[in-house]
Amino acid sequence: MRKQRHTELNDTGLPWFGLVFLSVFMLAGIAGGVAFFRDGQPGAGLIFMAMFCGIAGLMMFLLLLGHKKAQAEKAMLLGNKPVEGIVSNNKGSYQLMLGMGGLFVLIGLPVSYLAVVEQLPKGNYAVLLVLLFPLIGVSLCWHGRKQLKHWQKIGKTPFFPDPFPGTAGGQIGGYFMLQRGRFVQMPQAELSCLHVYQSGSGKNRTTHRQSLWTEKCSVSRSIEGKHWLVMDVPATLPATGKDERYKGRIEWQLSSKGQLHAGSEQLEFNRQWTLPVIAGSARCGWQPSAAELELQQQQRQVAAFDAAASQIQQRVLGNTLYLTSRAGRHTVAALSMLLFGGIFTTAGIFLGVEALQQGGMLWLMALLFAPIGGLILWFGLFWLGRSLEASIAPGEVRMLRAMFGIRLYQRKASLTTPEQLQIKQTMVSTNGEGERTEYYRLQADAGDGKTLTLAEGITGRDAAEALKQQVLEALLP
Repeated sequence: MRKQRHTELNDTGLPWFGLVFLSVFMLAGIAGGVAFFRDGQPGAGLIFMAMFCGIAGLMMFLLLLGHKKAQAEKAMLLGNKPVEGIVSNNKGSYQLMLGMGGLFVLIGLPVSYLAVVEQLPKGNYAVLLVLLFPLIGVSLCWHGRKQLKHWQKIGKTPFFPDPFPGTAGGQIGGYFMLQRGRFVQMPQAELSCLHVYQSGSGKNRTTHRQSLWTEKCSVSRSIEGKHWLVMDVPATLPATGKDERYKGRIEWQLSSKGQLHAGSEQLEFNRQWTLPVIAGSARCGWQPSAAELELQQQQRQVAAFDAAASQIQQRVLGNTLYLTSRAGRHTVAALSMLLFGGIFTTAGIFLGVEALQQGGMLWLMALLFAPIGGLILWFGLFWLGRSLEASIAPGEVRMLRAMFGIRLYQRKASLTTPEQLQIKQTMVSTNGEGERTEYYRLQADAGDGKTLTLAEGITGRDAAEALKQQVLEALLP
């Protein structure tokens, strides 16, 4: 069996085609740079070589890193347990951010300098847009460095799965250890089964991470320095890797979030690990007591109802429940969209004005920037200004939509069964640390294909489920 496992591991060689292609790309950049040098344009030559070699070098690094991760994953699925545990994904994300930021700065600064020096005296103010590249690079470097220093204050947090690998049809669990600090209170853990696939082609190719299943639990108190957790997993869920039911691949991601005391500082603890999972029925050697499980369930329910109440205003008058999804609850997200939308829209308008005088490719750039910026700007305004009021009485629901306090429309419907209430996921966002935030809305099926939204912008499925339960109690007492 051991020999068979080693044979399977050696089946996947290095991605030679990609490496050879990128090497040719790099050589082409060097050759082009030499040609510029011979023509007496050393600045242009250096920029040309930096662009080609920098992009090719980064792509080679990502290609080899992906190959290394694939090999490590395959080894773990075959039962080869890493002695030092599974490292978190966070440090690699910060390093990648620093690398991308450095590449933007390396290419953007000389390109911006030469372009501005040459074109600005001619009155071509559109060239100032090129300054966005080094600014983005500096921003990425600053953010990456900040997050990396935060990671270093806490240190490595390897995760040791038990059982190894985890099993769909049994349990996924294990423990992680801290190098520094102690928790203010035990953190929460979330396990997600993700379907990772791509759509589109070329520049429009997009990677999607669809959540197939999510479960939460509390991390148990440290036992000999080990912070344990364990979750039951349905047998219907797919294992890590390819699955004939899905067009992409399956990943299992575990995350944990809490607050740490580290010396005189209080730090946010946020770690993610990618775990190997196979089909099976194996269980964790450590199990929480029945009393601890009951306490965790109670705490989770209380937290869910508190989260729902903090996000959606609720009040009861007589036998009617009133819900208010107030405007401006997601201000940071809305302002970010307004900022980027405003930049793109302004750039599109500016390029359009320049295109009226100079024509050429400026028209293409204007038609590209303006619609994208306008769409982002509109969506940011919608998120910032939208509000919703709903009333739920026995057998009937009403809703009123408003925008910046201006009433737009209202609807009502009769509901008689719990099945007419539905929770729908509306958006998923991922921050720089890989943390996923899911947004939901609670809607009522009024029949004839019509739905009434009763609450929106709910963060987290637990909070959405808690709100649904409260609505059901008011609707069908």
